Amino acid sequence: MDDRSLTVLEFTRLLEILRRFSISPLGQRLCLSLRPTKDISFIRRRLSEVMELKHVLEIDGDIPLKGLKDIDPLLKRLEIEGAVLSPEEIMDIYNQIELCKGLRKFFLKSEHSGKYLKERVAKFSSLKDLEKEILHVLGKKGEILDRASPKLSDIRCRLERAREKIKTILNNILTREELRDVFQEQIITLRNGRYVLLIKSEHKHRLKGIIHDQSKSHMSLFFEPLEAIPLNNEIHILVAEENEEQYRILADLSQKIRTEIQNLWKDFDILGELDLLYAISRLSIVLKGVEPLLNEEGRVDLVDALNPLLCFQQPDGVVPVHLKIGNGIKTLIISGANAGGKTVALKTLGLLTLMAQSGIPIPAKDGSEVSIFEDIFAVIGDEQNIGENLSTFSAHLLHVNQILKKAGKKSLVLLDELGVGTNAQEGSALAMAFLDKFREREVSLVITTHFDALKAYGYLYPDVENAAVEFDEETLEPRYRLSYGRSGLSNAFLVAEKLGISKEVIQRASIYRGGGGQEITQTLETLERLKSEVERERDELKKEMEKVSEERRRLKEILENIKGKRQEILLQAEEKAKKIVQKVEEELKGWLRQQKEKKSRLQIHRKEIFEIKEKFFPNKRIQDKYLFEGGLKVGDRVRIKSLRREGILLKIEDQLKRAEVATEQARLIVSIGDITRVDENGEKRDGEILDSGFSSVDKVDKVKEIPTQINVIGLRVEDAIPVVDKFIDQAIYHGLDKVQIIHGIGSGRLRSAIGRYLKGHRGVKYFAPEETQKGGGGVTVVDLR
Repeated sequence: MDDRSLTVLEFTRLLEILRRFSISPLGQRLCLSLRPTKDISFIRRRLSEVMELKHVLEIDGDIPLKGLKDIDPLLKRLEIEGAVLSPEEIMDIYNQIELCKGLRKFFLKSEHSGKYLKERVAKFSSLKDLEKEILHVLGKKGEILDRASPKLSDIRCRLERAREKIKTILNNILTREELRDVFQEQIITLRNGRYVLLIKSEHKHRLKGIIHDQSKSHMSLFFEPLEAIPLNNEIHILVAEENEEQYRILADLSQKIRTEIQNLWKDFDILGELDLLYAISRLSIVLKGVEPLLNEEGRVDLVDALNPLLCFQQPDGVVPVHLKIGNGIKTLIISGANAGGKTVALKTLGLLTLMAQSGIPIPAKDGSEVSIFEDIFAVIGDEQNIGENLSTFSAHLLHVNQILKKAGKKSLVLLDELGVGTNAQEGSALAMAFLDKFREREVSLVITTHFDALKAYGYLYPDVENAAVEFDEETLEPRYRLSYGRSGLSNAFLVAEKLGISKEVIQRASIYRGGGGQEITQTLETLERLKSEVERERDELKKEMEKVSEERRRLKEILENIKGKRQEILLQAEEKAKKIVQKVEEELKGWLRQQKEKKSRLQIHRKEIFEIKEKFFPNKRIQDKYLFEGGLKVGDRVRIKSLRREGILLKIEDQLKRAEVATEQARLIVSIGDITRVDENGEKRDGEILDSGFSSVDKVDKVKEIPTQINVIGLRVEDAIPVVDKFIDQAIYHGLDKVQIIHGIGSGRLRSAIGRYLKGHRGVKYFAPEETQKGGGGVTVVDLR
């Protein structure tokens, strides 16, 4: 589903309301992540479960779901081998087991729960053994019990005896008559895990022992008498042993829980689904939702439908509306007074469809029907985009055009005030053109409009229907009901009068309006004429297309014949050329052997050899280790055979038998034997080879110079970018390192667009604004690769 349309139809607002009815953070998370689906079997199952649970809640009051916790992080940590859970975390696991047990018992015994709920709770795992293990180790408050292990019980017995002994010793010291003035208070306390007495600072030398700490006032000391030290040491050791044994017990219990991790995850997911169903059921009770009939044929019939968001805003003041489409009607055009009824109807249709496809009962009359759509698109309200410098009209059109590209036969499209924001005639024409395209795609479409031309459009086609929002002319209030088969008046003057607009203004507006009720008739006549013309032009175009198709077929046959003859000629020429080449190569080999001792005349002989080759095979390239006059030169367009790329020959290094070639991507050093010249119309010139006597750059033509800067000031972005693109390609093609683009400052759009283009160009190494004295932000300097 289109997220933008979900927001426009306020489906996300509905989910926020739904979240309030859930019990746990887990359920809240599932409520907010709820999305419509096109799986009709899944939708039917969920609606049935919701209606069953709604029935249970209405009769029994509530279900035993309270206390549900989100233990997702806990289970994820438990999956790690060796992880040890705390007693509190283990009790969360135990509470989930108890919750599952209670829910299964509740629904299986309830007379009002249906088969779907019973099937769901029957999937809860039976974890009796794990439950017993937990209760054997932990108490209801999460404390580790003495019975958890014999060793723990023994340690705690010895620990208790040691604590009793030390308390007896310390009490005897406290009650000694000669020491009464030594103690700050007659109490035994703990400091750093050791039993101590609280004595006054000035008497610290009257007793033997250890001072562990002092009070904040420095008037009291935490004192451990000498007699208590052995027992405190014993207690400290026993406490450490107790902690070690408790950790071992928790680790062992955590491992036992880990063996049931898959069942715990399964139960956790079922509980989350139950909380989601619980929230949907409670919402449905508030909205008096019903389970709609479902189809996949684009048929919608919502009787006495209510917008659920308005139900929460106006509990007693929402007027039901009848919304229908399908049964041969694919397009519905809603018109009427400018008082809010049209948009409410549009949003209600979209939101109730989204609810149904999410498994949420809808606030409508029982027996209402909803179609399952693969996509739902909506354009409602002001679509102005300041960030992209788009007006309301421009943004509206772009959004509708995007929807047109995506929408198909099983899509529902809702468009509010299609074509508004511009001249009424042009807006109507654009709107009707969009309607034509949507109808061609067999999209289920509902639009609202004030344009008379669009109202007339609704009478012209059997698959399009008008619907008027009823308007009370006495109270000047919309009735919100839809009257099908007729269009509604905008009643702009009545609305203006209600708003307190001056009567003089309204009277003058009536004079300017003129025309009376003849506009609709004239529009219909024009539409009929246009329809006839379009049909005639369509027939003519069809005939022309048939002619073009026949001509294309005939040309294809001619082309195939030409290809066959060309192939035959090429084969004959190739065979003839092979014989000529073989003969000439034999002559050349003999001739070259005779010329080895005549190096001083090598240049002349090479020229003669080239002339012989030109005479015998002017169009066939001969592979040879020598390079002859009349061939490649700097500035020629050449092809690098191994890379299958073309470029400009920049430099020839005769001694090293290599050359430098500039391609669109980079400058390359290649073997002379790996390149061949390409003529002006893009074909290779076989047989043309460079003479080593002409390797000096001074003896060949220079590369034609091209400008290093271009001025695009005054051009629009869409016109400037192709010019810049061609300029950059030519600069790279001719091996330039740096160029300038003069675009001016202005609004900055042209500079930004050129910057985005340069940023994505593979041939651009770096670009930046020119120095201030040379143009600054009005000129961009580009370094090329």
